[in-house]
Amino acid sequence: MSADLPADSRWAPDVLEAMKGRANFRVSAPITLIAGCLWDFGEDELAERALAMSADDHAAILRIAAVYENPRYPLPVEGRNITHGHVDALAAIAYFEGALRPLAQNRRRPQKNRPDRFRTPVPASGPEGDT
Repeated sequence: MSADLPADSRWAPDVLEAMKGRANFRVSAPITLIAGCLWDFGEDELAERALAMSADDHAAILRIAAVYENPRYPLPVEGRNITHGHVDALAAIAYFEGALRPLAQNRRRPQKNRPDRFRTPVPASGPEGDT
C-alpha cells in the first residue's frame, strides 16, 4: 500500500510517514469535499488551492487522512470531537504546507454560507430512484 514518496524535504517527517497511508484502511473524499472542509474551518486560500489539486495530490491527501482517522493520532484540535471534516482539512493542510498545524478556526462556518464551488454535488436519482 505504500506509495512512492518524494525524496525532498518539503514535508515534515511525520507528514512523510502519514503519506504512506494505513494498511487495510482507505479514505474516500471528493476534491470538492476536501476544499469545502478547508473553507468550513477558515482556510480560504487552501480551499481554493484544493479545487485545483492534481490526482496525485488528492491521493496523497487521502492517504494522510487515513492515518489521521486513527483516534489515537495526536491532531491539533482542542476541546471538540474530531470529525471527518477536521481530518480532511488537517490532512490537506499537512500536505499543502508540509507540516501539521491547528485549523484557522475550530468551529465550522454555517453551511448556508458555503460558496457553491465548495459544495459536493448530490448524485441525481435514476428513474426508479436508484443512484
